Amino acid sequence: MKRIYHIIIIALVFFLAQGSSLAQSTSIRSGETVKGIQAEGACAIVGMSAEQSQLTALQRARAAAIEQAAGVSVSSGTLVTNYVVAVDFIKTYARGFIIKEKVTWLPLGQYQKDASVAPIPEYRVRITADIYVPQKTKGSVGLKAKLNNMVFRSGEKATFFLRAAKSARFAAFNIMADDRVAMIFPNIHESDNLIPQGREMTFPAKDAKIELEVQTLPGHQRDAEAYLIIAWDSSVDIRIMELFPETEPLGFSEFFGKLAEIADRIEDTILPYEVVGGK
Repeated sequence: MKRIYHIIIIALVFFLAQGSSLAQSTSIRSGETVKGIQAEGACAIVGMSAEQSQLTALQRARAAAIEQAAGVSVSSGTLVTNYVVAVDFIKTYARGFIIKEKVTWLPLGQYQKDASVAPIPEYRVRITADIYVPQKTKGSVGLKAKLNNMVFRSGEKATFFLRAAKSARFAAFNIMADDRVAMIFPNIHESDNLIPQGREMTFPAKDAKIELEVQTLPGHQRDAEAYLIIAWDSSVDIRIMELFPETEPLGFSEFFGKLAEIADRIEDTILPYEVVGGK
């Protein structure tokens, strides 16, 4: 009897080990998480509010961290003084997903081009981040996306154009100027998210129930934002509305932590833009 129990225990251990191995081999994530990346960013307060300067410095630090983890190149230097480069930083967000970050604000510095001009206050920040670098699916859907404009007046409507080399599903998110991310499509009102093979589609369509009206944040004259478009082969079962059931926007790292769960099975592109207040 003891020998029978012994054989059963060995068999259970074997099958548990095989199950563990199988679970690892079929894991959704197959990319790499790089932990403890440290990076710094700075932004001089030129033509923007203190709040916007702080966010821009943080965006620069995030871009530098992603650059380290994913091996991408960010063209500008550590110091930021305008929105053009701030928009460039947002482009790096799809190269590596910051799934956890610790933000440490450094003492306020100053930027002075030369002795002939007065120094300008400069926000400086350091982050320590865990970054998931996705291993993209080999079954490329050939996603192409473009916006109808790169600079919008507050109140204007955005439209983007999508094309895929094969039949694909897509979802659209808004990376907002208040450092949050919201899924704008699909939603409870419209859920037909198919991109037909080889045909360009316009979103929102003329008869759509939603419009993408862009606005600056209250009190802001200019903001840098982006649309993040993801697409996947229509034969792949990704239940995007179960992954992002919330109607409220998510915090930055919370959102990308969720997106990392499907990152290896999707293609993505970021469409950055500026919003300018006033007429």
